[in-house]
Amino acid sequence: MQKFETEICKYTEDIWKSILDLDVKQTEDAFCPLGGESILAGCVHITGEWEGAVSLDCPVELAKKVASIMFQLKEDEITTDLIEDGLGELTNMTGGNMKSLLPEPCFLSLPAVTMTQHGLRIPGSELVSTVTFQCWGYKFRVSVLKKVSKS
Repeated sequence: MQKFETEICKYTEDIWKSILDLDVKQTEDAFCPLGGESILAGCVHITGEWEGAVSLDCPVELAKKVASIMFQLKEDEITTDLIEDGLGELTNMTGGNMKSLLPEPCFLSLPAVTMTQHGLRIPGSELVSTVTFQCWGYKFRVSVLKKVSKS
């Protein structure tokens, strides 16, 4: 098992259940966006004694459904800003929980959300752990990346 996999599973399942009342399950299937599929990538950076990031890659359609629940609006009332705010908040909560496992002092950035075709890539970092989840037939991924130290 990779480092942080158990914690990623626990925190993601707990956050999605407590905030959204949704059951998400880890899947062994890889997160492979289809060509042309719109993916939103949320990211929070961690700086300090440990440096890296936590990302959440999610299909736009799932992010829209999640925002609808989070903001208690119908899906057709959900704007792009609300979708990004919802995904950013889920990323922030996940990153905050992961930060609690790291050596102190560490600091969490504000979340950033961007559109991508393949999921988030951060130059100068290496993947520590990634877990793919399934919800409503959609797959999404939570990853922990560590900054590569320059020798």
